Amino acid sequence: MKAWILAIALFAGACATTPPPPPPVIDTAALTFDGVRLDPGGTIDPALLREALASYQRHYGTVKRDTRIFDLPGRRIESEVSPIRRDVLAVVDYRISSAANRFFLVDTSTGAVAGYLVAHGRNSDPAGDPAGLAPLTRLDTKSGAVRASNRLDSNMSAVGAYVAANIYNDGIAPGSVRLHGLDSTNSCSYWRAIVMHQGHNMTPDPATGDTGTSNGCLVVEIDKRPEIAARIADGGFIYAGPASLHLPSVADGLASQQACEAVRLKPELGPQPIPPAP
Repeated sequence: MKAWILAIALFAGACATTPPPPPPVIDTAALTFDGVRLDPGGTIDPALLREALASYQRHYGTVKRDTRIFDLPGRRIESEVSPIRRDVLAVVDYRISSAANRFFLVDTSTGAVAGYLVAHGRNSDPAGDPAGLAPLTRLDTKSGAVRASNRLDSNMSAVGAYVAANIYNDGIAPGSVRLHGLDSTNSCSYWRAIVMHQGHNMTPDPATGDTGTSNGCLVVEIDKRPEIAARIADGGFIYAGPASLHLPSVADGLASQQACEAVRLKPELGPQPIPPAP
């Protein structure tokens, strides 16, 4: 009898769900993460790093493993979402020149920072169209961004917290990473097809130092994409800011494809175009 009871107890223990780890201890004033001082060299603007840490603290533990759907005419996109990890924190400072490092990966176990180039949306640029209605033209820049939006067709960057999902092959630049916005300021990002991908236009022009812009995606240099993707995919936390760049709109806080597309700037475009096949 005792052996039978012990067997039942062992079986029940084996089937029990392992509780999630406790949230990290974050001190936004001291810029510490589980007691580790982040960015001791001061590479990232401390005010923005505090903004990012406060956001991480607010969102950690709120993202569940899930498959999210993006329906296109004749095609369905699936994104595999993972809970927020605690080993890496990415901070994007869109105010910095696009020709300088402004995508920062912070190792939370050591505090060390690695910096990379990243594009901003063409209409986030001072030379862009704030209304988002002008025809798209090639835009090269070495400026920082001056505005951000959550709205489809704005062709602006969106600020706020993101969780990085799976790596996928977009048919043009393999190794892209799907992104999901966690704040009201970037809640439509998935249905804007905002992702992290590589681009030739992020190699600075040797004569001018200019880099290219995007339609809102986080575009990085081709040779840097593999290491960035490997570090952020499947649960990496990204904070793009500062929040003060955000232009409020009717899209803010919407959290479905139907809702986000219903308030797009160019309703005649209908659903998002079908991306290239893998």
